[in-house]
Amino acid sequence: MAWHAMDYTENDIDRLMRENQRELRDLADAAQSLREVVGRGESRSGLTKAVVDADGRLQSVTFAPRVLRLDVAALQDEVVQAVRQAQEDQDRQTRGLLGVPEAQLGLEDIQRQFEEFRDLFAAETSERNMRMRRLAERDPYDD
Repeated sequence: MAWHAMDYTENDIDRLMRENQRELRDLADAAQSLREVVGRGESRSGLTKAVVDADGRLQSVTFAPRVLRLDVAALQDEVVQAVRQAQEDQDRQTRGLLGVPEAQLGLEDIQRQFEEFRDLFAAETSERNMRMRRLAERDPYDD
């Protein structure tokens, strides 16, 4: 069996370098976009609004004047609703930038996917090991 080195021209190397530079720029742009995500949310009544940063941390809460008519429990509920909506908005935007589907996987789905991945990995590893053993058993002077 003869081993051949792959031949690359200077143009091939230049093209690969340009592609790598473009991918690095795209990655840097995506990282910057993720840092700039701001989630906004509003309570069901519209009396309370919240803003969270890219990490989902609360940045501000604003109240409509009518919020003063609420009791403490209702006001707490207003704030929680607005913050949760803002965090969900931030999460939706982040998932959109990353290309992650919105549907949440349940524990059973995650376990099933992990088992499928494990089985596929085991099969591929076994195949690679068999090929390595066959190569090791060959006499290099047979060719």
